[in-house]
Amino acid sequence: MLTALAAVPAIGLAGVWQYAEANVPPPTTTTTTTLPPPPVGVLDTALLSYRRHPSPLAKLVAEVASNLAFAERVEALADEIGEASCVRLLDDGEVIAELNAELPVVPASNQKLFVAAVALDILGPDYRFRTELQSPPPAGGVIAGDVFLVGGGDPVLRTADVPDPLRYPAFNTTALDTLVNQIEILGITTIEGDVVGDGSRYDDEFRAPSWGSEITNRDAGPYDALLINDGLIDNGDYGLNPSRSAARIFYDMLIARGITITGSPANQSRPVDAGFTTLALIESHPLTEVLVEMLHTSDNNTAEMLVKEIGYVAAGQGTRTAGLGAIRATLAAWDVPLDGVELQDGSGLSRDNRATCAALAAIVASTPVSDQLRDLLPVAGRDGTLAPQLLGTKAEGRLQAKTGTLTDVKSLTGSQPSESNVQIDFSLVLNGEGVDHLAVYGPVWSGVVALIDDFPIVIEPDIDAFAPR
Repeated sequence: MLTALAAVPAIGLAGVWQYAEANVPPPTTTTTTTLPPPPVGVLDTALLSYRRHPSPLAKLVAEVASNLAFAERVEALADEIGEASCVRLLDDGEVIAELNAELPVVPASNQKLFVAAVALDILGPDYRFRTELQSPPPAGGVIAGDVFLVGGGDPVLRTADVPDPLRYPAFNTTALDTLVNQIEILGITTIEGDVVGDGSRYDDEFRAPSWGSEITNRDAGPYDALLINDGLIDNGDYGLNPSRSAARIFYDMLIARGITITGSPANQSRPVDAGFTTLALIESHPLTEVLVEMLHTSDNNTAEMLVKEIGYVAAGQGTRTAGLGAIRATLAAWDVPLDGVELQDGSGLSRDNRATCAALAAIVASTPVSDQLRDLLPVAGRDGTLAPQLLGTKAEGRLQAKTGTLTDVKSLTGSQPSESNVQIDFSLVLNGEGVDHLAVYGPVWSGVVALIDDFPIVIEPDIDAFAPR
């Protein structure tokens, strides 16, 4: 009975289980399907077309477009310059723009660049000019005989009491008063003889023969190895003989210091082997400082005297001919192009001078002294003859150059960095009626400055324009 009672629930549970098993749904299988990408249009560009690799072509086309844009700027500037003038622009010695660069033109004071460059080479940057006072040995404060003021070619020898009347006064000068101070310190009280100026270091050509009558003593000359105050005596008068004028000035200075002189001012060469002693001497600033004065003020006498000093040192002849010969030989050794170049003086006052923009640009760009020379040039809007020029332009405070001006001549040679800091050396010489007037040369200068500032013109490559299609 107990067994039968226990079987009843078991039979019931078995029935429930069978019912549940019969109602379980069959297992489900999940399948993931990956669809292909949508179709792409067929490219028209052939497999071997340049468009399959567009970057080189895009860059080439951009470079050509950049050069063309710069060339168009140069062509527009050429229309303003004219056929009688020249210009050359150099980037690290490579020509980037030019017009009539080998045309011989009148350079005006850009001629001084030839002189300055060769002086740095032949004389050397530390060269100094010496002026000496020689005489018989003094005894008891008395000099028994003539006293010789011996010129050594110092072009900026000046006295404190005579102001320089020029628009751009000389600076870095040599003070003659120092020489008189030394005489006082020696206790010299009496000179029993003449005060003699000796300019025999140079010849007696006091003016370049090719200068016209329009070149006055205020412009240049007469000059010699002994020159004080540019030969100015007083009241605007210039002496005819520089060494005699110098002797007169020095004579008056000694008298003013209370020294008794029995003789008079005179000029001649000092006797050879006369047993003279050097009583006193003064030296100029180093050559670089003298060149700064010449290039900033465009000092014509300084340029002419440097030519003779170059001749004296290079060939033993203090003459214009020897100096110009040494200058030309040095330029040739530097491979400066000299076809058409004619050197008649050092200052550029002669209208018989001829230079080319090719030669002038080479002086500031590619000679052994170019770096030194550029550093000596005035700065636009700041120094010397460039102080009033190019104000408010990209050149102000950046361009360094030498100016040049004669009637119907205007020149500018130097160096300027572009906005992208590319240093451009250049020469621009304008010849023609009225070119020395600001209304004529001003726009040309501004155009050259702007052209330099924009170099190089860069047009970015358009890769998409040459990509596959």
